[in-house]
Amino acid sequence: MQNLQQILEKLKASNPSLDPTNKKNSEIKPVVFKCDECQDKGWLTSTVPIWHENFGDLIVCPSCKKSAHNPEIIQKRIEYSNLEAMSHLTFENIQSKGNLEGKDNVEKFREALKVSKKYSKNPSGWLTIQGPNGSGKTYLAAAIGNQCIQNGDSVLFMFLPDLLDRFRSVFQNPETFLYDDLLDQIRNYPVLILDGISKTSNSTWASEKILQILNHRNIKNLPTVITTSENISNLDPYLQSRLKSNNTNQLINTGNLKNTYFLQNNNFGQIPKSFKNFSFENFKVSGAQGSAAPQSVVSNLTGSLKTAKEFVSEPKDTWLCFWSDNTTGVGKTHLAVAIGNELLKQDLEVLFFRTPDMIDYLRKSNDPRNQLDGDSIFEEIKQSQVLILDDLGSGVITDWGKEKLFQLIAYRHDHRLTTIITSRKNIPLEVTNQNNATASRIADPSIGICIEITAPNYRQYNG
Repeated sequence: MQNLQQILEKLKASNPSLDPTNKKNSEIKPVVFKCDECQDKGWLTSTVPIWHENFGDLIVCPSCKKSAHNPEIIQKRIEYSNLEAMSHLTFENIQSKGNLEGKDNVEKFREALKVSKKYSKNPSGWLTIQGPNGSGKTYLAAAIGNQCIQNGDSVLFMFLPDLLDRFRSVFQNPETFLYDDLLDQIRNYPVLILDGISKTSNSTWASEKILQILNHRNIKNLPTVITTSENISNLDPYLQSRLKSNNTNQLINTGNLKNTYFLQNNNFGQIPKSFKNFSFENFKVSGAQGSAAPQSVVSNLTGSLKTAKEFVSEPKDTWLCFWSDNTTGVGKTHLAVAIGNELLKQDLEVLFFRTPDMIDYLRKSNDPRNQLDGDSIFEEIKQSQVLILDDLGSGVITDWGKEKLFQLIAYRHDHRLTTIITSRKNIPLEVTNQNNATASRIADPSIGICIEITAPNYRQYNG
């Protein structure tokens, strides 16, 4: 089997365009190896029959292990790793708050940094780094690679489009054995970092190559670092199953992903324009009756407003439900939207739905005639950073709709995702008398508060 560096050198010789440093009259220098035993790979493969249980297993080169911290060996590993241009990206140089603003983004990046440092000391299994573009995913991946090299590990860092270009070039090369050698080298590299995995830019052929590599590495449990700016649920189903497995993979986030589908649809999922002026400042604690409002109403609305303001200061992992017993126009939606408008100012992603409209849209998105990806849309709603469900429980909901609503509420309850709900249903009574599993999670005091608003209908008084 040829060394990966030899394969790449042959590719550059046969196709100079693959070498960004190539000049017209430059010469390809022969590769000189420091270690004749492994040809500077840092590892050897077991020489056993194909049916043997250890076939394909990697063995650390004993000669290289003795000189793992030799500066010349480290420099050679850096050159082979594709990290030479990123050798300055280390944990020592990184800013612990990350690149994105907002308290939640900073906390996510600090946790991602902590996990990445730990992984680099003893790489095992898979690590997936997920986050929006510019959030520091590649920096963390490169820092992991550079640290592993300093620890004596052999690392290969590949930007996915570059890797696929090399596969295509090798596949078209007359020396067809190069293709098998390159694929085998990458599948078995001691530490592999794949930067920029995406579904949208991959052809069927490209997806097949990626899955061949990752399936092999999953079976052998080889250290693998993956970065992606996409929601895991948008990737190939097989890859999803690997990345969502707590047994083989750690998933960390460098920041909050945008709700891509709902950002492209300007109306649905966004706070309505007529609600944009709803704020704490213009919420009237005297309700519809003004100065004639009884003290009980003023006290109730004042307490509701105070709770809403407190929620904004610490929205993480908490729920808030405003309910009224079969009455409308009492201020529930005003307070919920005022919270949403304040959280938008904190650079948080907020989705707003009237619950019956959301259920109808989910039903339509699952109809193949509408050419909508119902599963992806539902996943975005389930995983949204902040979700406002207005008028929950109103209208006629089919059994299918009830099941979808339960799935949504149960998921956000289990994962402690910030959720604000308004309802004309007596939520505590629904739990007690109806044994309603959805209402039970909404009323769970361990994650949130349910507040009854007892004021009269504001619209009725100000018709």
